[in-house]
Amino acid sequence: MILFLTSDLVFPSRASGIAQRLGATLVTATTIESLLAQWNGSSASTIALIDLNSPGVDPAAVVPRLRELNDPPKSIVAFGPHVQESKLAAARAAGCDLVLARGQFNAQMDRLIAEALSR
Repeated sequence: MILFLTSDLVFPSRASGIAQRLGATLVTATTIESLLAQWNGSSASTIALIDLNSPGVDPAAVVPRLRELNDPPKSIVAFGPHVQESKLAAARAAGCDLVLARGQFNAQMDRLIAEALSR
């Protein structure tokens, strides 16, 4: 399962294609509340993707909520614009497993999702 917190329209469609190829489910939402409401409590391997460029996304509030789930994501990956160093640093401080610049995430998305789901 792929949990994707974003307001972007491009990345979720790409993640959806990756999910289909890997036989995974994609859950996309613009708020953590909506994301958690859609999550089915699956015990399958899960990766959570956090788009730091989405309005209102605060990794200090989002990451603990994901970690508190009965079956938390195996990996939490945050990404954002490379020029917004404070957002990237906040994601690291919040405990994300991996924090990438948007371009890095775009280039590595297939591999990151496949690796996380295979754990």
